Amino acid sequence: MTGGATPARAQNAATQTAAAPALEQIVVTAEHKPEYEKDVPIAVTSLNAQTLDVLTSSGDDIRFLASRVPSLNVESSFGRTYPRFYIRGLGNSDFTYNAQQPVSVVYDDVVVENPILKAFPIFDVQDVEVLRGPQGTLFGRNTPAGVVKVDSKRPNDDYSGFVDLSYGNYNTLDFTAAVGGAIIPNKLDFRLSVLEERRDDWVHNTNAATAYNKNLEGYTDTAARLQLLFKPTDTLDALLEFDGRSLDGTARVFRANVIQPGTNNLAPGFKVDQVNLDGDNYQNLGTWGTHLTINNDFGPVTLTSVSAYEHGSIRSRGDIDGGNFSVPPPLGTSGPNLFTDETSDSVPGLDQITQELRLSTNGDGRFFNQGGFFYFHEYLRVDSFSYNADGSTAVSMNQTQGTESFGVFDSATYKVTDDLTLGAGVRFSTDSKDYNVGCFIGCFNPIRPTLHTSDSDTTFDLTATYAVTPDMNVYGRIATGYLAPALDGRNVEFDGFSGPAPLSITKAETTTSYEVGLKSSLLNHRANLNLTAYAWDTDNLQLAAVGGSSQGTNLINAKSAIGEGFEVEFEYKPIDELLLTTSGSYNFTQIQDSSLEVGRCPFCTVTNPIDPVTGNVKINHNPLPNAPRWVVNGSARYSIPMNKDNEIYGLTDWSYRSTENFFLYSAKEFTGQSLLLGGLRIGYIDHARGFEVAGYVHNILDEVKVTGAVDFDNLTGFVNDPRTYGVELRYKF
Repeated sequence: MTGGATPARAQNAATQTAAAPALEQIVVTAEHKPEYEKDVPIAVTSLNAQTLDVLTSSGDDIRFLASRVPSLNVESSFGRTYPRFYIRGLGNSDFTYNAQQPVSVVYDDVVVENPILKAFPIFDVQDVEVLRGPQGTLFGRNTPAGVVKVDSKRPNDDYSGFVDLSYGNYNTLDFTAAVGGAIIPNKLDFRLSVLEERRDDWVHNTNAATAYNKNLEGYTDTAARLQLLFKPTDTLDALLEFDGRSLDGTARVFRANVIQPGTNNLAPGFKVDQVNLDGDNYQNLGTWGTHLTINNDFGPVTLTSVSAYEHGSIRSRGDIDGGNFSVPPPLGTSGPNLFTDETSDSVPGLDQITQELRLSTNGDGRFFNQGGFFYFHEYLRVDSFSYNADGSTAVSMNQTQGTESFGVFDSATYKVTDDLTLGAGVRFSTDSKDYNVGCFIGCFNPIRPTLHTSDSDTTFDLTATYAVTPDMNVYGRIATGYLAPALDGRNVEFDGFSGPAPLSITKAETTTSYEVGLKSSLLNHRANLNLTAYAWDTDNLQLAAVGGSSQGTNLINAKSAIGEGFEVEFEYKPIDELLLTTSGSYNFTQIQDSSLEVGRCPFCTVTNPIDPVTGNVKINHNPLPNAPRWVVNGSARYSIPMNKDNEIYGLTDWSYRSTENFFLYSAKEFTGQSLLLGGLRIGYIDHARGFEVAGYVHNILDEVKVTGAVDFDNLTGFVNDPRTYGVELRYKF
């Protein structure tokens, strides 16, 4: 494994000359154009292809990005199909398929909104850029926390490719390959990339009475991408891409009684490879899409068009109460729950269409401008089921949601002097949603009327960058972001217990962020240091109040929330053979709403004030969920050259996040412990022949902690993967 993000800036020592600097300046496209990172007035971190290949060598999904860059967390209660991103503490723990998040994922310039699209594997990519803070001008709605931007390796005329195969414990197989080159030189190029990841079921279900799966946590995950780059003239190019994914595996494995009451420790006798479930568990996902990117250079300006269609479907079923035995027994009874709390969700159809047009000025003059138009359309249907203890259907319901969004934007920079550059951008966005929920079995009110929401907002950013020296820039940035209104009707399934439940409707969320930073190259280009300090304030923060005595979910708004902190990135190459990196962040978040209350687990140890009238928990001044205050990572790579073309290397990396709340309220049992993950990799590279062989260990300390929970009365939770290890072979041509 390799540490953090900063190795993305490192040049391979074998490709450098004696006169070249030890570290190169990384080029990013955070503003839709290639720029040196130090010149971009945004806190952006780039992970290059080499770093990403190493981090995913054990078949890890996109959650591997958690804690790999400052202020970034990624988690999921659905396993490999539903990542939730948090930047600077700002995110959304809502787990429904129509949820919207304040962190957007942009894959090859295509915005992917639905979580099953955000989970597309990262393979054969040029880099991943994490843009921290609101990106409400160039990337638009649903980016008040930031953007995770993934760029695939593009086709070119050079015939090249690679084959990468790793094999590890749990019969883990990770195969990636790519090939590309010219079909018609200087006119038509292609690149084909494939991924196959497999793991055996390694968690045994000890429930002898269950008729369902006895072994869990295995998967087969396959993805592919085909790109065709057509260059009919020197001023026109068109990139056509097709991609698809198929996943067959298990959903998240929930574990009853995994937490020791009154603490956040794992319960005595816990075994990571055993569960006791009485329900079924499976997960099947399929996605495919295509997009066309056209660039036409008209001389003074370039017109860019990005047209995309994405389709997805999924079936997922899990025993969400983890086996349903309770300690203490629920509601004063002496045995297990009467209901299995086994649920199944499926998306029979997800369709997303996007169209973006950008017009940008050319040349290296003092003035640069880009503006354009963005259109987004999505149709989503979700079918949900809950089951009785005998396996019969207790609740059957569905949700449909149609979304339309338009945006117009313009962004400009002006180089006032050779040292000072000013920038400004503005975007107008409008969103509308039509939402319907119907319940057919087990519900008080079977059919609900279609609801409609409509909202618009104007977001902006202002920036200033000053070159203190040729190797040091300071910048300041004020930016705003916007999250469209949200709708939810899942609580219709609980009407049989508590009467008609209202649909959840949240107002639009708006964020204002203030940021100052320093980006520098030091010690004759053998060290890079980036520093950032920020503060943000969000009005009408959208939150998901999960669980409580009704075991339902409500979408709510907090009047306000604040966040503040700092970020540090440092890398140092004292000698050609040694590269040291470290990065970290401190993120303070706080809910500010004295009237806000939420439900709670009936038997957990709540540490917040409880309203004596309602029995709910007051959450004013609580931190946001899944928002650790500290994120730190570091790495060290040492190379022993055998000759000018061969080297033996050793690499270790470590990532750390501090404690975090799983829910909006604070409870001893649902405060996740700090997590320290380390890795080690030892390998041999023959640069001349393009061959590499390595052995690796991930989670070398075998740290297993509760990383998420369901606040039922039986302290249900789920954990991270234990230690994995294996060998990897790679051949480049």
